[in-house]
Amino acid sequence: MNYPLTTTTILEYGNNVYHHKKIITYLPNGTRHEYLFGDMYKRCKKLANALTKKLGITKGDMVGTFAWNHGPHVELYYGISGIGAVCHTINIRLSSHQIEYIINNSEDKVIFVDATLVPLLEKIAPLLETVEYYVLLNAPEDFTTTLPNTLHYESLLADQSEDFEWPTLNENDASGLCYTSGTTGLPKGVLYSHRSTFLHATTIISPNAGNFSNRDTVLLIVPQFHVMAWGFPYLCLLSGSNMVLPSSNLQPEAIIKILKEEKVNKANGVPTIWLGVYHALKKN
Repeated sequence: MNYPLTTTTILEYGNNVYHHKKIITYLPNGTRHEYLFGDMYKRCKKLANALTKKLGITKGDMVGTFAWNHGPHVELYYGISGIGAVCHTINIRLSSHQIEYIINNSEDKVIFVDATLVPLLEKIAPLLETVEYYVLLNAPEDFTTTLPNTLHYESLLADQSEDFEWPTLNENDASGLCYTSGTTGLPKGVLYSHRSTFLHATTIISPNAGNFSNRDTVLLIVPQFHVMAWGFPYLCLLSGSNMVLPSSNLQPEAIIKILKEEKVNKANGVPTIWLGVYHALKKN
């Protein structure tokens, strides 16, 4: 059967086959949140309605995320690309000057930002030329900010329908955008197509690569703003692996606690993360 390899195909498959599998987040405030792939799927549909009907996002528009690893950020991966827009994950660790350049260069129309990261954007908001709305993630109702045109993520989704017909997408269209870091000169944008995203995920699942299956519980430490978390939000839905997300809880002790409590058997992370974990374990 010939069908386009798109992120919506991944989402539909994950919902149809693995709707009972879990997404667990350790939120920035330390609390634990758990829901199912099936719940996430419904929220992606609500998000798609909110993006198109409330925020005026259309095919090809750039939508920025400035956020930690958590359930809503996974929803943004699928909801944004699902309507034919491009999910632009912005590196929160870059300098203010570079972040300003990246947002203006990509022409983001909306930015979804974690409450704990709002101060980083407040400094440069007057310099951002194309951003029409800032949507706050994990923010309490009484949250105050100098950012203009702010909306709360949960309020945005609350009054939206779970019915949404995904548009027919070309697998060669862009689905994600990341910018380089640590290179010479200003960061450079790198586009990912739906097709490359799909094939990348299926490749990592294979026995001679990561060997992922529905028996696994996976911890995603690699930031979602770093080459799309190495494709893990996609491969977990394709393989039926439980997904564990640490948000800002990245200290060695916090990671060890999550590994033990969630019985994680696979995880991704750069060597510096694992060196920290190793030394913490060695000490105790």
